[in-house]
Amino acid sequence: MSDISANLSLPFILPSQAQKHVTFNEGMRRLDALVQLVILAADQTAPPTTPKDGDRYIVAAGATGDWSGHEGEIAVFDETSWQFLTPAKGWVGWVDPANEFYVFDGADWLPFGDTLDLQNLDMVGIATTADITNRLAVASEASLFTHAGSGHQLKLNKAGAADTASLLFQTGWSGRAEMGTAGNDDFAIKVSDNGATFHTAMVATGATGRIRFPSGVDGLAPADFGSGPLLTTDYSASKGVDLVVNSTGLLGNSYNYPPEFTYDPVVTPNLPASFHYSGYLTTAVKMQEFLPVDPNKVYRLQSYIRQEGLAGDWSAFSNGERHAQYMGLYAYDADWQVINAQHHMRYKHNGMDSLTSLAAPLAPGDTAITLVDSTGWNETNTATYNSGVIIFEYKNSAGYKYEYYSRLVEPDLFNLGQVNKTTHVVTLNKPFPANMGNPEDPGGIWPAGTKIANSSSGNSLKYVFYAGLHVPEVDRWYLTTGHIGGIDNSGTNYTANFPPGTTYVIPFWLPNYSNRVGGYSGHPDTGAGHKVWFTGASVTPEPMAVLSEVLTGAGTGRKNIKVPVGDFATGSVSLVATGTSIEPV
Repeated sequence: MSDISANLSLPFILPSQAQKHVTFNEGMRRLDALVQLVILAADQTAPPTTPKDGDRYIVAAGATGDWSGHEGEIAVFDETSWQFLTPAKGWVGWVDPANEFYVFDGADWLPFGDTLDLQNLDMVGIATTADITNRLAVASEASLFTHAGSGHQLKLNKAGAADTASLLFQTGWSGRAEMGTAGNDDFAIKVSDNGATFHTAMVATGATGRIRFPSGVDGLAPADFGSGPLLTTDYSASKGVDLVVNSTGLLGNSYNYPPEFTYDPVVTPNLPASFHYSGYLTTAVKMQEFLPVDPNKVYRLQSYIRQEGLAGDWSAFSNGERHAQYMGLYAYDADWQVINAQHHMRYKHNGMDSLTSLAAPLAPGDTAITLVDSTGWNETNTATYNSGVIIFEYKNSAGYKYEYYSRLVEPDLFNLGQVNKTTHVVTLNKPFPANMGNPEDPGGIWPAGTKIANSSSGNSLKYVFYAGLHVPEVDRWYLTTGHIGGIDNSGTNYTANFPPGTTYVIPFWLPNYSNRVGGYSGHPDTGAGHKVWFTGASVTPEPMAVLSEVLTGAGTGRKNIKVPVGDFATGSVSLVATGTSIEPV
């Protein structure tokens, strides 16, 4: 049996031992030195000059004097001399000057923090509980990440582009904003007011670095300027003094032209580009942007056109391979609704306008209409659109009431012979429909005195640039000129006037109108690749033009137009009636 303990080397009192108190006291001194071990210094190499009984030190490397040869041991001053205790692995002592615990690892004394292995921990919760998803969880008023040197980066790494690396901001554990790369490598900022539906505010495209604002931008201009997109200098330059954006291809692309057209910077009449259409007629194709116009004024309409020449014998056709081309304007009201012919046309019997007023109230469900004067109402034409009603009390979304424009139109309400020209009563072939009722009256009743007319209809396309145009020669550019202006209040759908209600227009084409499979109306089938080019579509005010209203006859209310035309030889300018002109370039 050993005479000392296994761990602290405390001396045992042996049987029949003399002076047992010496052994006992030796053990007490050792316990007093080691239990609740407080070290006065761990970096000192020489013993202090005036030590106190019980002072303890960890002897540092390079020890001198009485400590020489005891590096790493615990030096304890015992009344008059130094005693040395050899530490075992795992002993812990509080080093008072360092204000931290030191641990002996079997070779050296180390600060306790240096002995901890904090790598690959499963999770860490600081003032809260971490979980398998949130392996690091912190509950705090703030978190600080600062530099250790000159800078600091916070990194969020994802496995692949289709995954998510983002910062999510929550309210009551419900998402309200997110920023990062979610589902791709574009950087996006998204916001939500309910945690379910997110709106993308900004996207920075990873491939180009360009910024998009998919939900729009507020505050970049005064609210009074409207809510449309901001303009670029290139966009403004592409308009020049014209209403049409990118009319000459200055933007370097097909913006504003129909998607059926192809941008062509090679075949062009000294302009940045042209736009060609290939093949057979499909339908009317139009530009993209609305053009705001003042329908009381006159506008000059110009465009360049060129028809491709094709090899072959076309002598059997009066126009050879040159096809009929159409270009005109769609008209729209202040609510961006397209204005068709039936929204303003009125039937005229024997030249007499059917425009009149109600002699008695008219309500949905009624089977007869009592008029002030039915003289101009239809009694001979079998077309159903000439046997209906148009009520001129229509108001737009802002409350403005139009005098000669209406969306309150219904065809086929009476049959021939149901208009009594003596009593001025129109017997209906069906109850007056609810959709024609007065929207401002609970019962939909129109009062006596309401303006009303016999409806009519016609071609809703305004071919004011040109209609059925054949260029004189193929493979040559021509400049066409036409005009439109003034409001047509005649009810006849006069081509050279704006329809009543017009606020915006959009140019359109019927390109290669006569190119049809198998041929059409004296024109050959020239195939699906036959090109026609257009460019320089222009709508500009004609300030020197004059208007004159027709005051008599069936055309009463329409506007005749004269525009200035110069004569180079005489140096004079005269006013002439409008018409389509075509000049070689």
